[in-house]
Amino acid sequence: MNIVISVQNYLANFHLGKISGWDVLIIIAFIGAIFMYGLFLGRNRIIVLILSTYFSWIICNILPWEKIIAWKFLGMTYGPSPSFKIFVFLGIILILWILIPRSVLSSPLRIRVKEGTWAQVFILSICQIGLLLYLIFSFLPNQVITGFAPLIKKIFIGPDAEMVWMSLPILALVLMRKKKKQE
Repeated sequence: MNIVISVQNYLANFHLGKISGWDVLIIIAFIGAIFMYGLFLGRNRIIVLILSTYFSWIICNILPWEKIIAWKFLGMTYGPSPSFKIFVFLGIILILWILIPRSVLSSPLRIRVKEGTWAQVFILSICQIGLLLYLIFSFLPNQVITGFAPLIKKIFIGPDAEMVWMSLPILALVLMRKKKKQE
């Protein structure tokens, strides 16, 4: 437990100019996740993950939170917390990521074949991680967001970030070409 407190204190007191330790951690996690996604998933599974993220966001936006509160689900009396909404959002992504390859969508997406160039995987990874971070940050309350550095706010929070991260994955998917078969 002391290690966790030490890490929290270190990140809270660490600064690179105007950027805090937490912001540096978010940037490092963003870059690390890009490489890990590409390494382990491949192009087609990242495409499924992007689609799952969009579907999950839509589902979370249309969930009848008022009715869920009326049921007193998990003891909620005033509304779901941001962390609960994020948990539901990520849970739906995971469920869809598992189910889509077993659905009718697997044939048009050619999910079973691991293909794609490293450039495609890298671009899709950036799009997926950026979209995921933008959507997770959109669930956070304003008092949490105000604590982020201006760089993080500019990249992942606000109307400009919304336009970029909501459209960039779609553009990447539409403009990406299939790998040419060598004959």
